Amino acid sequence: MEKQYLNLFKKLIRLKTTHDPENRKEHDHCRELLIAEADKRGLNTKIIPSEPYPSLLMGTDVDRTDPPLLLSAHLDVVPGGKEMFEPKIEGDKLIGRGASDMKFAIPVFFNVLDRLKTGKRKILLAFTFDEEIGGQHGMRYLLEDAGLRPKVGFIPDGGDNFCIVAYEKGVFMFRVKTYGKATHISRPWLGKNAIDEMLSIYSDLRNEFPVVNSAKQWTQTLSMSKIKAGDAVNKVPDLCEASFDLRFVEGRTKEEIIDLITQIIGNRGDMKSLVVGDNFFLDPDNYFCKLFQETVRRHLSSPLPIYQSEGASDARFFTKHAIPVIITKPRCKGHHSEYEWIDLQSLEPYTDILFDFAKRVIAEEE
Repeated sequence: MEKQYLNLFKKLIRLKTTHDPENRKEHDHCRELLIAEADKRGLNTKIIPSEPYPSLLMGTDVDRTDPPLLLSAHLDVVPGGKEMFEPKIEGDKLIGRGASDMKFAIPVFFNVLDRLKTGKRKILLAFTFDEEIGGQHGMRYLLEDAGLRPKVGFIPDGGDNFCIVAYEKGVFMFRVKTYGKATHISRPWLGKNAIDEMLSIYSDLRNEFPVVNSAKQWTQTLSMSKIKAGDAVNKVPDLCEASFDLRFVEGRTKEEIIDLITQIIGNRGDMKSLVVGDNFFLDPDNYFCKLFQETVRRHLSSPLPIYQSEGASDARFFTKHAIPVIITKPRCKGHHSEYEWIDLQSLEPYTDILFDFAKRVIAEEE
């Protein structure tokens, strides 16, 4: 990676763009840094005021809602230790929070635009700041409220180690509250234990969504991720609250999933939806997927492997609009972990592939 892009990469990692309240200003500083980089290149910028997490559009025509190619990245990251926000280089690896998820994309995007001689107006950059907490104010807002409709999207938020993501599970995160009647623990018959009600609901949910023990089982997965109840060991709790994460595969819509969960819970508790998103599917025979694979063949010995991902990304918001999205990354590992890294050497062929792909998409529009 050239020095100017590496320095930008390091600056981005040093910004603690988590969703901790004390780091809110770091998001503003990140937007300011990106705008300064745009100014250097004569690019226009436009802040999309979707509070509390405004997005940033960048390009020569930021008002165009139907760009042939959208390059998108989220700048928010999950929390990490203090050392994770000071980038380190060990051999070919750059280590730090956001190294692979996904601040590396920004210097790559700028590199591509810097190298393009013509056609820049046909590419739009979109930077969002809430993907890690659902993307409702970021990419969802850009598509649903701002009316963005690119012909093809490129989101390097999956497909680690030069793979292409063809499937991503849909996601439904929800919270359930159950209620009881408090009493002394020695006389439980005088009260009603809210935990018992929650466990009854959990049992019925688990019957519908059994435990999955292998990645080879491409099916729904349900996890209870948080549970809270009681304020004393010798008191029957009158309130229990639990959070759940359900990932679902193609063939079931988010509306069907929500209806099913609502029916299972019934009047035994109150449910609140936290995050909901469609599953994502990219047809390997889609024109743009085939064009990308043809581009890959010009740089590597073979096309990229295609695989299914248990995770979710902003690509899910494109599903209902039938907009294809290419999801792939260079060599990297450890996102959301304390050893998150990206291979700097692999960024060179990765950037070359994206540059070549961008040129071909532009040529298609001439």
